[in-house]
Amino acid sequence: MGIHDLINLTGRVALVTGASRGLGGAFAQALAEAGSDLAITSRHKDELSDTALAIRETGREVLELEADITEPDQVQQMVKSTVARFGKLDILVNNAGAMRINKPPEETTPEEWRFVIDTNINGTFYCCREAAVQMKKQQSGKIINLSSKSGFTIGRHFHGGSYDVSKAGIAMLTKALAVEWAPYNINVNALAPGYYDTKPNREFFVDNPELYKKVIDLVPLKRLGDIRELSGLVVCLASDIGNYMTGTTILIDGGYNIW
Repeated sequence: MGIHDLINLTGRVALVTGASRGLGGAFAQALAEAGSDLAITSRHKDELSDTALAIRETGREVLELEADITEPDQVQQMVKSTVARFGKLDILVNNAGAMRINKPPEETTPEEWRFVIDTNINGTFYCCREAAVQMKKQQSGKIINLSSKSGFTIGRHFHGGSYDVSKAGIAMLTKALAVEWAPYNINVNALAPGYYDTKPNREFFVDNPELYKKVIDLVPLKRLGDIRELSGLVVCLASDIGNYMTGTTILIDGGYNIW
């Protein structure tokens, strides 16, 4: 079996949450380019049209679903709809999540704290749980969670708090679920990205050029990450290349955490 066979996802079905734009949209498109059919979700279904079009242009099938990952009933229906359409679920990418609320901890309201924790930790767990019900029946599956470099260290020039705690929690959740589901041939891993050239980051740094310079000075590679680089790693973890990897969180941050 050659390397192209190992990375080929033809005949597989992937579910990507938070796929309307940014990282989620790029992940979905990359999985389609590798051969997978897709179910894509967002809290607002009408925002999925661009991602769906990009997937269809690869020749793959796509199912657009509206779902809020903090609502267990909606998550359950999301997985059921995917299986009803495609007959199975091979890959789950838990991309949906809450952004950083960049406020000092003492100024963070209980509602703000709960929103980030509920979305990033509880929402990820609900998606993993429902996907595993189907994957256990199949005796196979790949789950890819999204942690962050902020789950390892507190970033300079930003306030630490609920976001950092939630992303650290994702790394441990990934380990816990990997152990639970290894007997069923389900691989559970996570990615911990650094600063990537996404639209929100680009707009933020355009408005804060001095902060951009400070952040880049902390990255040994001296640039923001390219989304396609991260998408390629998602495809690797979703493919047979990742068959012997489980419980691992991969830090991909341009060297930020070396210092």
